[in-house]
Amino acid sequence: MTEYSPIDQPVTDEQEVERNEADSIETGYASADFAARYGVKPGMSRTRKITLGIVGVCLLGGVVGYIAWNQANPSIQATVVSFTTNTDSVTVTFEVDKPSDEMLECTLDAEDVQGNIIGTANVPVAAGRSKEDVQTTVNTTSTPNTVVVSDCVKG
Repeated sequence: MTEYSPIDQPVTDEQEVERNEADSIETGYASADFAARYGVKPGMSRTRKITLGIVGVCLLGGVVGYIAWNQANPSIQATVVSFTTNTDSVTVTFEVDKPSDEMLECTLDAEDVQGNIIGTANVPVAAGRSKEDVQTTVNTTSTPNTVVVSDCVKG
């Protein structure tokens, strides 16, 4: 007969059954004892998950729509109607759409053929009318190619 050390002993069927029973004992949060003692909170139902998902998508869509609408329809708009160039200045006529009770200050930039800014003017726009046509002259360092209204802020 072969002698085995206690570590190298072959496993009998009884020992295998005992080991399987010990492995199947539930421990932790999933055990029946834990659930009976403390109660188990069920996860969210499928209906609640779908409802929360739909509400979240609708809120996100509303925020994006609000931002897009405000960007597409600003309360102050300014456009250049016409301009006449000289060698060292440009005379500009531009139109401003704004609330009638606001006074604005618009910045005009004169650009050369390469797009460099060669002249700038800050022009006040008086309150009183919602659509205002303004004419001004912008002094430049060389012959201008175009004029843009870069910004209009409340003044």
